[in-house]
Amino acid sequence: MRATSDILSDGLIHKILSFLSFKEATKMSILSKTWLRAWSTHPNLEFQVDYLNDNMKKVDSIIERYRDEKIPIEKFELSNARFPQEIIPLFDKWLHIALHNGVKNIVFRVPCYTTYTLPVFTILAEKSLRELVLRGFDLKHVTLSSGGVANYNSLKKLSLSSIWLDDNMLQTLLNRCSLIVDLVLEHCDGLDNIELLNLQRIKSVTIKTFRKQRVKIDAPTLEHLYYLDAGEAYPTLDIINAPNLASLEYIGDQIPKAFVDVNLQWNCHPKKVILFATNEMITRFMDRLMSMKRSKPLRNRLQQVTTYKFDWENQIWHLVEFRSGKLALTRDKFYFLLDW
Repeated sequence: MRATSDILSDGLIHKILSFLSFKEATKMSILSKTWLRAWSTHPNLEFQVDYLNDNMKKVDSIIERYRDEKIPIEKFELSNARFPQEIIPLFDKWLHIALHNGVKNIVFRVPCYTTYTLPVFTILAEKSLRELVLRGFDLKHVTLSSGGVANYNSLKKLSLSSIWLDDNMLQTLLNRCSLIVDLVLEHCDGLDNIELLNLQRIKSVTIKTFRKQRVKIDAPTLEHLYYLDAGEAYPTLDIINAPNLASLEYIGDQIPKAFVDVNLQWNCHPKKVILFATNEMITRFMDRLMSMKRSKPLRNRLQQVTTYKFDWENQIWHLVEFRSGKLALTRDKFYFLLDW
């Protein structure tokens, strides 16, 4: 009789293995030939390339087997603590194989501002690609014309962390990937302006600024915004239009003037706001909420505010009474539920 472990399909075994650590999954592969085959054809490939320990040959052998046996690749994750020139030909080769095998999610992490010209437009042109997560690359010297005029409508998530690029490159990427649902920009150097203006289906945006960067958002479909400001002056976050914004989380010493200045109008009505800022800023924000509750006309007026304060010791939220800024005695984190 077949062992119980052999009754499961390769697809189900792949799903089980995806929830296990590498060591645990390796142990499971010795249960039977069925599990070994499933382990050796797992669609998610995650590699930590170590040039000094010379594990590149092992990585190369595995990826070549996927190429030769035409094994589908869904996720290809490659992290490298060092990026010598000798690895570039292998890197190009592995990338080509992953794209040829129909990869859906790509995650590449290299040391910050690695001098390697990533063929980003070649990657985006792959119609099977759904998510692209990059960290550490220099995109400032990528030729914009290398992308042609095509739009990359299959991509749903774009994440750029510690990337060196200029305003033109960012706008080119966003214009070509205008149907993304999730955008992450974290500490990207070389940018003066971050403008999110024509993203037709965007729902979630995470922005962590690098020095002083101006951010402009016109996104009718946006639902969640996480914003971390690294500057010392007032952040220039301009939300022109975001009628569907339900959740706003802001971290920074200063809060954008539009949210604290009684003479400036809010262009969004979030149901949830999380703030972690200076005492003065949180107090001013609370005062602004009180003013909005008393404002006229009644249409779009703030009706009710429920306030929570974060308990750092116990790592939980506590319901507190909302009293126009009198709670902000120390630098704390507050959570406001707003009923419009």
